[in-house]
Amino acid sequence: MHRLRLTFAAAVAAIAIPVAACPAAAAKVHVAVRVEGPGHTIFAGRPVPFTGTVKGHALSQPTPLGSLIKASRNHNFGLGLTWFSCCGFFVDSIAGRAGDASHFWAFKVGHVLSSVGAGSVKAAPGMHALFYWTTFDATTGATEPTLGLKGPRTVERGSSATFTVVGYDDAGNATPSAHAWVSVNGAATQAGSLGRVT
Repeated sequence: MHRLRLTFAAAVAAIAIPVAACPAAAAKVHVAVRVEGPGHTIFAGRPVPFTGTVKGHALSQPTPLGSLIKASRNHNFGLGLTWFSCCGFFVDSIAGRAGDASHFWAFKVGHVLSSVGAGSVKAAPGMHALFYWTTFDATTGATEPTLGLKGPRTVERGSSATFTVVGYDDAGNATPSAHAWVSVNGAATQAGSLGRVT
C-alpha cells in the first residue's frame, strides 16, 4: 500500500540559516514547491526564490533551493544546509528531520530526480520542484517512487471525476499505482488495481 506524495502539476532542532539580502532585484519567477515529510506535507506553495548570501555562499540566481529557503523563512520550518565545494548546498534536514544511514531528503524537478543540487538548477517559469523524505536502495541509490494524479484539471460542482494514481521512478517513468489512498478534504478513497479512483 502506498502513501500518496502528490506531485500533481497545477503540484535535528531547527537550524538558523544566516542570510543577507542581495542588492540586485531578483527576477520574479515563482517555483511551485512541495515538501513531503514522512507522514505529511510540510509545505506546498509558489514562492519567489530567495537570492543572496547563505552561510557565506552566494545564491546569485533564482533556484529551487532559493524557493525552499524562502518557504522555510516565511512558514517557520527549520532548514539545515551543508556546503560542499564540489557541488554546492546539500539539504541535511527539513522541519527537524535529518538524514540517516538509510534516509535522506531527495529533490525532483517535475518528476525526475535531479542529478545536481537544488541550488545548481536555475528556476524557470512553470517549474515544479519536490523535496521528499525517502529511503534509498543501498546498492542502486534509487529512491522511493513519488506519486501523482492524472485526470481532469477542473471538476464541475456536484459531478464526479476519475483520476489515475501513478508512481514515478527516479527517471520520471510513470506506472499506475494500485491501491494508493487519495484524500480530498479529509475523505479518503482507495484506488483500484489499475490505480483509478473516482
